[in-house]
Amino acid sequence: MSGARIRVVDPNPLITVQDAGRRGAMRFGVSESGPMDWVRYRLARRLAEAPAAIEVGLGGARIAAEGTVRVAVTGPGFTVKVGETTLTPPARLTIPDGEVMTITPGRTGMWAYVTVEGIDFGPPVLGSYATNARTGFGRRDLAAGFACAAVNAAAPELFDDPYDDTGPVAVLPGPQQHMFPPAIRERFASEPFRLSPALDRMGYTLEGPRVEAISHDIVSDGIVEGAMQVPGNGQPIVQLADRAPTGGYPKICVIAAADRPRLAQRRPHEEVRFRWIDIEEAGRRRRALMDAIAHPAPRIRREFDPEILARVNLVGGVWGHPEHTG
Repeated sequence: MSGARIRVVDPNPLITVQDAGRRGAMRFGVSESGPMDWVRYRLARRLAEAPAAIEVGLGGARIAAEGTVRVAVTGPGFTVKVGETTLTPPARLTIPDGEVMTITPGRTGMWAYVTVEGIDFGPPVLGSYATNARTGFGRRDLAAGFACAAVNAAAPELFDDPYDDTGPVAVLPGPQQHMFPPAIRERFASEPFRLSPALDRMGYTLEGPRVEAISHDIVSDGIVEGAMQVPGNGQPIVQLADRAPTGGYPKICVIAAADRPRLAQRRPHEEVRFRWIDIEEAGRRRRALMDAIAHPAPRIRREFDPEILARVNLVGGVWGHPEHTG
């Protein structure tokens, strides 16, 4: 390291360090954790090389630099400000020595991701940097800061977001789908739900048409990310990053990997609809996203903010005709 550091100013509970997840430990009762939006997480790591990312929730974040550092920021609806420069992610930029980068949520989106080039998160726990507040795994002293590589200042780079957050959420049949009559499965995919305010990194609760199983008498079994459990009240709960290793409610479906970000980035009270797909379509859509992340596209500006135009000299000088000069 070259002596540079970054630290989170006034951290809040929705700011955590996350990598791809603590894989292989669920058999010991340890949740995987990892990012809520794997697409924006992977894109951030593609734009600035780092072993993990800082996940930022609706509380936003302020990150201070001691030494000039290079960062990448992703996340739908968020804005990034450093000094007088305001950017819309996905973006790669430098934070000059002594400056603070502010990440602010907008009208849409739940989660943003920050990667810092050459950052050192310290030793992993059970092979992972992922944070789980319930178990205590992961770094919690974000205000103390992290060492990272110092770089030279460079102009910001903007990229296209490879993900479309609109539209219905695609689902695959769950392990207990047979416990839900065909009419219930059809209704599930034809009527809208809303996200309850009762949501966190462990899971999102849905409010809407009652989803009734023929029985809730099942043996607890393993929970994969995106599994949708249905308790006795008929209001589904989608199991997400910090889910428990097992669950005892019947699972009508599993959110397709390519659609988990579409659900995770929805806010409380927002509407969500579901549609059934097969495993072949799920695989194609995930592979397409992986390819888009591997080849991030530079953004082409199609719209201009009036505030930006007011700050830019579009003329660059005035030339007079020789006949009209004295």
